[in-house]
Amino acid sequence: MKIHQAARHGFDFVLLLLIVGLGLGGILVFRFDVASQVAIVVLMSILYVFWGIYHHHHDDNLTGHIVAEYIAVAALVAFILIIFLLRV
Repeated sequence: MKIHQAARHGFDFVLLLLIVGLGLGGILVFRFDVASQVAIVVLMSILYVFWGIYHHHHDDNLTGHIVAEYIAVAALVAFILIIFLLRV
């Protein structure tokens, strides 16, 4: 990524870090409540998809394939995390 691209997308990546950071923090805060942890993972996944749509729309390269990719990645990561949370 070029320097001017990083500066142009700085807010986008700060927002993504905020989503992930607050989500992981919430998982730690609710470490004894699996239902809350699962809800946080689902919310993080939804916010990740919305973030990806916003990011690519802002960059003028949003396509259906990109949206599908964000949905697939979010679903896969959520599935893995939920399985992990339910087994621990």
